[in-house]
Amino acid sequence: MLKKIILSVFVVVLPCIIFCQPAQKGSLEYLHLINGLEQIKLGADIGRLDPGKLAYLDDVDSLDADGCHKFCYQDSDMLYLGNGLLLNRIGLRTYNDRIVNIYLFFPRNAGHAVLKSFEANYGEYTDFLGEFMYDWKTTGVTLSLRYSRAIEMGVAIFTDVALEKQLIEDGNKRKTDQQHNRDLPVTAAATAGSPE
Repeated sequence: MLKKIILSVFVVVLPCIIFCQPAQKGSLEYLHLINGLEQIKLGADIGRLDPGKLAYLDDVDSLDADGCHKFCYQDSDMLYLGNGLLLNRIGLRTYNDRIVNIYLFFPRNAGHAVLKSFEANYGEYTDFLGEFMYDWKTTGVTLSLRYSRAIEMGVAIFTDVALEKQLIEDGNKRKTDQQHNRDLPVTAAATAGSPE
């Protein structure tokens, strides 16, 4: 009887131990799990962040072409990534007050060190798009790293995949609606002048 109980417990507990392991550093699952940078989480409401640390990026408080606001997150403690890596700036992009992108700006010459740091944290990149362009893709989060010689600063961009998809769909709907509204006056004027 005791053997049956031990065997039953073993059969029930073993799968939990194997499959319930937390995501480990060095894996794409870890990128998906952390979902951003420290307290800045993709998809979160921008209002959850300390407003004293937020400023409009480049002092522009209007919406961009996609209907997003861009912010600079001013927290000097977060600029240090470890291993001697220091960011120039952290940027945020929000859609409907939710964080869709987190931008990490760094000196271009630190690009290789940032790549190695990301590989240590999130595993090997999933896509190599050309010289100095790498992507890590999960079902919910994408991380893009760019540090081309043609640009002064490098940038890493964390993206909330679902929110970006919504942003694109809403943008396409907005364009369709605008085109439809532009066509309405022409159609109304044409029918108003036609004999019945």
